[in-house]
Amino acid sequence: MNGALFVNHPLIDLRSDTATRPTPEMREAMAGAAVGDDSSGEDPTVNDLLEKAAALFGKEAALFVPTGTQANQIAINVYTRPGEEIIADAGCHPYRSELAAAAVISGIQFSFVTADRGVYSRKEAEDAFHPVAERLPRSAILWVENTHNAGGGQIFPIDRIKELRTFANSHGIPLHIDGARIFNAIVASGIGPAEWGAQCDSISFCLSKGLGCPVGSILMGSEDFIREARKRRKILGGGWRQAGILAAAGIHALDHHVARLAEDHQNAQRFSELTSGIPGVRHVYETTPTNIVYLDVADSGKTAREISERLKDRGVALSVPGKTMLRAVTHIDISREDVDKGAAALAEAVA
Repeated sequence: MNGALFVNHPLIDLRSDTATRPTPEMREAMAGAAVGDDSSGEDPTVNDLLEKAAALFGKEAALFVPTGTQANQIAINVYTRPGEEIIADAGCHPYRSELAAAAVISGIQFSFVTADRGVYSRKEAEDAFHPVAERLPRSAILWVENTHNAGGGQIFPIDRIKELRTFANSHGIPLHIDGARIFNAIVASGIGPAEWGAQCDSISFCLSKGLGCPVGSILMGSEDFIREARKRRKILGGGWRQAGILAAAGIHALDHHVARLAEDHQNAQRFSELTSGIPGVRHVYETTPTNIVYLDVADSGKTAREISERLKDRGVALSVPGKTMLRAVTHIDISREDVDKGAAALAEAVA
């Protein structure tokens, strides 16, 4: 099968929560959106979205960008100079999934912490921190990913982030939260967006994952930070024109798609339970905090790619992040029935 076939095929697409399609209600909101030139700050719907997002997280200002990767790279570029470094875990998205963009665009490297599913402590940050020195790069940012993709949707505990913020403040460096899936953390933890926002200098979230929008991410911080971020967006080719059509989807999602993320978490938990007894399949992580499940199929006698192809023949798609690894991500377009069918198809594909 190829990507073109997926358009009309009744595929149960568990590859990512980026597979979501706009709901009829979201499409209606998009069709009726007032628009203007966002590059000049004149799109009223974009401005409404930015005001809404900044208020939710308690930040002074916000910026609408095309992708989460661009949000990450803008934040990195604002905070660093070439030859500096980011303190982060080795599974973080900018290192693992952005084609070395931090090095290409900003000329920086990473200082890795020891982390458990992406979560680390102040002590581990201290061990990775480099002050200004003759032979070492300066540590310029403390980076937190919440929830953590490679960590199986793990939530970074807010108490840990508070400790890290104190550490960052003591050294005069910013703490940034890559919150591509922060709303999954918000719903699962019961901790509101403003409290997460209070623990960092800047934060981003993705509209096109669990929130179900076709495109877009929001980057938030101080007015000075966003002023500089807007310049970087222009440099990276991310300036919008009549983006209100897309921003309307974001407003609709924030109003209607947040609480329902609990359904995705329940479906992921069910998928985890249904696949736990399949011979040759091992769960990489013991718990399923939000909407991501990683499976190791090394003992099946087949590669993950082979199993993936057999799944496609059964109308199911899982991503293949490694030779023996499969990933399932639940989202707004995945029902409980889809989860049951997906688990049954996996059992057949592995056999």
